[in-house]
Amino acid sequence: MGTMVVGFRLGSDAKGRQATLVLTEAGVLHQSTGLLGMAPRPAKPHAPIAPDPHPVPRQAAQLRKAYAALTSRGYTRELIAPACVRLDTDEHPLHAQPYGPHAPRPHPELIADFTGAAPARPGSLEDALAAFYTAIGITPRPRTPFPPGTAAVPPRVREALRTLTDGQALTSGPRPGPGWTVTAAGVRLHAGTMSKTLGPREAAELQAALTAWLRLHQS
Repeated sequence: MGTMVVGFRLGSDAKGRQATLVLTEAGVLHQSTGLLGMAPRPAKPHAPIAPDPHPVPRQAAQLRKAYAALTSRGYTRELIAPACVRLDTDEHPLHAQPYGPHAPRPHPELIADFTGAAPARPGSLEDALAAFYTAIGITPRPRTPFPPGTAAVPPRVREALRTLTDGQALTSGPRPGPGWTVTAAGVRLHAGTMSKTLGPREAAELQAALTAWLRLHQS
């Protein structure tokens, strides 16, 4: 029978690591991590919260957040671009109460099948999710149009812009030490209990400084 999935694999050259995430039509988010060029290690899958009448859209939101979090942490090389594919592998059955002793088990065969079946071509996460929704019979949510003049920006920035225009936040992810959160309303830097919200001018100055620093270290 097989399983319809959507997923991606990102790599970080600086860290020498990779991360693969795969969302199934049952709403289970599978993931694996490992060293670049080595077999990845599957982690405990994330099942939808039960009971949830709409598990896939909620888990798709988590997939978007994971993609944004990984790219913000330096996982910028698309080893497998976001793609929707049908696998020959049957997913492990999901219990009516998928937590505790009934929590889904790691499924390395499913992730391996995805990496072998995913097409070797560029793709965006939103296009892959739209194809996934169509394949499993869910009406895709209306896509927020990009503001004028953004057609030429890099795909990574377009994904981030899509996240912001959809009303979601970009964050530095859960980690100790200073971090940041970007929403449509503003930019916030935080460290422990202290935080600082930047206005448009301050954010532009920070962007200019960071762009200069990145170009300095890329030369």
